[in-house]
Amino acid sequence: MCGILGFNWEDKTLARRMAEAITHRGPDDYAVFTDSGISLGMRRLSIIDLKKGLYPITNEEGNLFLVFNGEIYNFQKLRIMLEEKGHFFRTKSDGEVIVHGYEEFGEGFVNYLNGMFAFCIYDSRKKELFIARDRLGIKPLYYYFHKGNLVFASEIKSILELNSIKREMNLTALNQFFALRYNPLEETLFKGIKRLLPGHCIKFRLKEKTLGTVKYWDMELDKEERKSLGYYEKELFSLLKDSVKKQLISDVPLGAYLSGGIDSSAIVMMMDLIRKEEKSNAPIRTYTVGFAHGEKVNENAYARQVSELFGTEHQELMIEPDVVKLLPKIAWHCDEPMADPALIPVYLLSKEAKKSSTVILTGDGGDEIFAGYDHYRFLKAVSSAHKMPLFGKLGHGMTRMIPLKAWDKFYKHSSNLGKAAYKRGEAVIKDVKHNKAKAYYELNGMFNEEERKELLKPEYFERIDYDAINKEYFASSHHLKQDYLKQYQYFDVKRLLAESFLMKTDRMTMAASIEARVPLLDHRIVELAFRMPSSYKLKGFSGSGTKYVFRRALRKHLPKDILQRKKQTFHVPVENWLDKDLKATVQDLLNTTKLFRQGIIDHNQVRKIMDKYNEGKLFYARQLWTLLSFELWHRIFIEKEKIVL
Repeated sequence: MCGILGFNWEDKTLARRMAEAITHRGPDDYAVFTDSGISLGMRRLSIIDLKKGLYPITNEEGNLFLVFNGEIYNFQKLRIMLEEKGHFFRTKSDGEVIVHGYEEFGEGFVNYLNGMFAFCIYDSRKKELFIARDRLGIKPLYYYFHKGNLVFASEIKSILELNSIKREMNLTALNQFFALRYNPLEETLFKGIKRLLPGHCIKFRLKEKTLGTVKYWDMELDKEERKSLGYYEKELFSLLKDSVKKQLISDVPLGAYLSGGIDSSAIVMMMDLIRKEEKSNAPIRTYTVGFAHGEKVNENAYARQVSELFGTEHQELMIEPDVVKLLPKIAWHCDEPMADPALIPVYLLSKEAKKSSTVILTGDGGDEIFAGYDHYRFLKAVSSAHKMPLFGKLGHGMTRMIPLKAWDKFYKHSSNLGKAAYKRGEAVIKDVKHNKAKAYYELNGMFNEEERKELLKPEYFERIDYDAINKEYFASSHHLKQDYLKQYQYFDVKRLLAESFLMKTDRMTMAASIEARVPLLDHRIVELAFRMPSSYKLKGFSGSGTKYVFRRALRKHLPKDILQRKKQTFHVPVENWLDKDLKATVQDLLNTTKLFRQGIIDHNQVRKIMDKYNEGKLFYARQLWTLLSFELWHRIFIEKEKIVL
């Protein structure tokens, strides 16, 4: 696991500065390479072949150079194939197969790779750079291309070491952040800096100074295979076992984050199954985080049950409210504003886990690919209701007739959202048939269009282009147009998962110099999930009907109370923090913020949010947290201010 960087001119001093900015991604080693018109660099966190796996790695002739972030899980099989074709390997590291594979098969070799990665190959013969990001976007890669000059790196802060880049906000990305609490776009919040999208690669010609991006992988939504449920259960179990087995390869201590939910429990179960089959005495280390002072949701008891079932060496971390003092540090690690309060527990858990493990397996991705979220059930219910003649006559006003408590069955915490829940529910019911993108943003977003227009000053407000989103994610074959679930899952995998949840995991584990692996996001499992009928993933409207095929695939190996347990949304008690430890800080920050003086945020609208806070703390606490996250980001990255809460 590493951090990588490069640009198309020679400057070792700049390369060193860029590498130092991401030392946390690779504290074990450091390298800079320059050639005529090229500079490459990286930081290394040693995982496989601790002594010889040094970078940049070259081929036999010394005309291909690789810098690499990630892990290639099928490297042993690929190595055998390449050795049979006459290639000679100098190390036992997984990354070396990329160099020889590129030499043998060219750019198409990226399709052979099973893993998480962001890498760059410099071809000194052709004077070309080939840069690729893994299929699901598990590892990040950013770039800046201006007037023939290309700069790329694993994190934006590294690119910002180039002083000629102006720190200006991208307004389209800014509005996306306030809409969703993260920015899902190719453009980042820094004008001119882009992210390489998941499943995409870049080809850059040094002499011509031309850049092109190509998508090499995507889920094929229209290729549904109507095979039996039993077939998919068996295939899923086999692929998950193989994925976990591949991802257990490591020369350093390895563990797993365990919440007690079905996803992380499945990973730990597979680790134990593989350990027994291999007759290994290696311990399974598991780690769980909870909140002190009796918060509403505490997963420790569930995690403890799974730990005892599989005999893991288990550690529990209890978070105290004063951890909010970490917010500036977390904002710095994120690069872009991210208003997910779960960043804090993941960061603290990673710092604790680092004491005994360097590699961690997580259950990320299960909700997106197997339909585990509440909003899938809600959207399915609304979509089904639209087919009823009476529904069309009554329209979206029906929401006012339904008690808020009743909404909790479909969307957890609805009754704590206050009046805002009704307004959002009405909008979703109205839009879900003809404007799926808008319905999604209303249901899962933070500030809707009306609220953003009031919050942001006119020169900073932009409307979300729902037509473009619908065209990209919700316009497909006639058959698929009726499959709302698969469309919303596709949107979540490509946007929510890639640029919010996976980035949260990457940034917070890498901040502690830990490598996080995600077995459920083996691309073979994802492809299988999108080939199967949606009815196999979401059966009915109840919570027990989510992840249906996944639960059935594990039913012989996990007890019923774990398999049938309803999803427990990981609730970070932001409203408690805002009521107590952060109350004075937030009031001071949001009353004296520079964003008011700079004309970005409307002070009166912020006061309205604070005045409404007691009407629906869960809802308005998230809005205040979003404002706080943006304020911290703006001070650190745009104003370059060093602040401490």
